[in-house]
Amino acid sequence: MKKITLLAALFAVFTMNAQLFSDDFEDQDISDWTLLDEDGDGFIFKAYDPSTSQNGDRNFMSSESWDPIQGPLTPDNYAISPEIDVAGNGTLSLDYLVGGQDPLWFDEIYTVYVSTGNTIADFMNTDPSVTVSFSENIGNDPAAAGELVPRNLDLSSLDGASSLYIAFRHHDVTDQFIINFDDVVLSGVLGVNDNNLEGFKFFVSNNQLNLSAKTTMTQVAIYNILGQEVISQKLASNKETVSISGLQSGIYIVNVSVEGASKTFKIVKN
Repeated sequence: MKKITLLAALFAVFTMNAQLFSDDFEDQDISDWTLLDEDGDGFIFKAYDPSTSQNGDRNFMSSESWDPIQGPLTPDNYAISPEIDVAGNGTLSLDYLVGGQDPLWFDEIYTVYVSTGNTIADFMNTDPSVTVSFSENIGNDPAAAGELVPRNLDLSSLDGASSLYIAFRHHDVTDQFIINFDDVVLSGVLGVNDNNLEGFKFFVSNNQLNLSAKTTMTQVAIYNILGQEVISQKLASNKETVSISGLQSGIYIVNVSVEGASKTFKIVKN
């Protein structure tokens, strides 16, 4: 499902962290993404339902490098987001999940671009004030074998842009299987200085969110990428743990209250 407008009505209550765009693909509708078949083989990015696969019952945006009828493919496919209004939203970042569908055939290569324009020429622009990009072969990450792994792209060089586009490109690979993308989130954070937040730390381990601060924390709330509150818990010390075992895999926004101040950050539940 898409959220192009700000979720500021929710998050601005707590901090100056704004979610500008998100898509979890659960509606299996990617019609608002522009899909390009640059290799001309007739195969493009698609909304994929892997309910019978090892990835479980969730939906992705996917591209193939092998087809059961066509055989090996050599894709050069793009999926380009709608225009995203980012004006006045401070330091920008992109989070998403990526993984190979088959744990034995996952040497998939992709590039993600975030640019002020939506053409291939824009994406190829090496000026960091115009385009930020990241490429990898997910076969180099064993955790991506049949599973989704989190990735984050620092977009601070694009601060000051009025609008941006996200593009995923699947390329320079053949005869593997399927690459999946999920939980795409572009967010902006305006700087906040508060002494109560100095020394604040968090990490996720064994389905527990671990929190620590110099002073007493009073409340934690966790939201999914649609802005729905999924956990709310009172806190009463400077070291706390919160169980996230009941959450589905994906990216979540966490807001922690610390003696009149608040801290908002992202976590990934594997």
